[in-house]
Amino acid sequence: MCGLVRRMGGDANVEIVAMVDPDASRFDVVKNSAKGFYGSFDFSKTQCFADYREMYVACGDSLDAVFVATPNHHHCLPLLLAIRRGIHVYAEKPLALTMEEVNLLAHEAKKHGVITQVGNYGHSTTAMRMCVDAVRKGVIGEVTDVWSYSDRVNSMFARPPKSAPPATLNWDLWCGGSPMCDYYGEHEGRVALHQHDWHSWIGYGNGSIGNMGTHIMDAPFWALDLGQVVPDRIDVKDVAWGAPGAWAYRDSIDFHFPARGNLPAVTLHWRDGIRDGVPISVSHMDRCYNICRKREYLNFPPELQAFEKTWGLEKAPLAYMGTVFIGTKGAIWHSFHSALRFFPKTLGKEIARHKAGFQAEGHVMEFLNAIRERREANTNFDYSVPLARVLMLGNATARAGMGTYLWDGTAFSGNAVANAFLKTSYRKGWSLKE
Repeated sequence: MCGLVRRMGGDANVEIVAMVDPDASRFDVVKNSAKGFYGSFDFSKTQCFADYREMYVACGDSLDAVFVATPNHHHCLPLLLAIRRGIHVYAEKPLALTMEEVNLLAHEAKKHGVITQVGNYGHSTTAMRMCVDAVRKGVIGEVTDVWSYSDRVNSMFARPPKSAPPATLNWDLWCGGSPMCDYYGEHEGRVALHQHDWHSWIGYGNGSIGNMGTHIMDAPFWALDLGQVVPDRIDVKDVAWGAPGAWAYRDSIDFHFPARGNLPAVTLHWRDGIRDGVPISVSHMDRCYNICRKREYLNFPPELQAFEKTWGLEKAPLAYMGTVFIGTKGAIWHSFHSALRFFPKTLGKEIARHKAGFQAEGHVMEFLNAIRERREANTNFDYSVPLARVLMLGNATARAGMGTYLWDGTAFSGNAVANAFLKTSYRKGWSLKE
């Protein structure tokens, strides 16, 4: 939430009416981080709550917009409580926890006519617009294969020992609708469960594909109009599991999309995680974000290794994460935010050059400006829901195991196990009906 508040433009742009966090210590963190960055805020009148349900009762009628930047298991309910009050919503990626929740949010947002935005920050960057422009202009020809890969390992080989939650944290509220689990704090150099490790656990986060898929797949979704159709086949080529209850530490999944108008069928290949024999430890992964410290640790596609050899990239290999568009005339590599490479380089001369960099600041302002201008934001639910659905398909098929899955847009054909993973169950007192 700190990053979102810093990008809201200060008191001159918005008034922060309320903040919600089950950890009371976080309020001062947000207040201190917001000073002097694109304008400061006066938080003297800001109300603070531990439970968003209480916040809506107390001040829901005075809100124009709500930002939901929680662990994923707390996305759907606060978004619904806002949408059904006619409040505009900004939802952090990957929008929700399961396909069932994604579909419900899409339906309710359309029904109530609110302005929506999902935190696909790269969508507001110059680099992605350049990439999309090049692909759509046919600079690299027809694209039938796209390789998207991530350096994140949102999994665990073992669960750290139970410890007592901080005195400032209401652990029951943090668990919310998901099953109550044992809290753990920093352990062997890793961050605590409630700080970032929740990404690694089923029922709280969505693993590596849910964490980074929204960012890395955004460019191919936009450039190739993949949101106009649904993948009709998903092939789980490889999936490797660690501790019970943790997401896979390696995923290799292919999504097959049919033709869209004049665009040919395309396969979006997704790879994340680590190779066999590489431990999930601070010597191999960043302590907070689980980023692989060396590229040789990655589940890097052999097909892209061959691509690097073809283009002589031994001294300038592809970065740790990104997307490669393979076209009939050439190729483009794009990071999820800030960089672009053409193969051959001469193809890039056809695209106007602009200053590219990490420009996520504009994404929050895009949402706020959309509200004022009474228009759709650039990654509204119409755009972002189809992308979120693909991430949920990846989660469900990975849990069901290696194999081929046929998808008709509503259910997997003849696969009750995979279909069950599309739904959500809630702890008593937290169901959406309650």
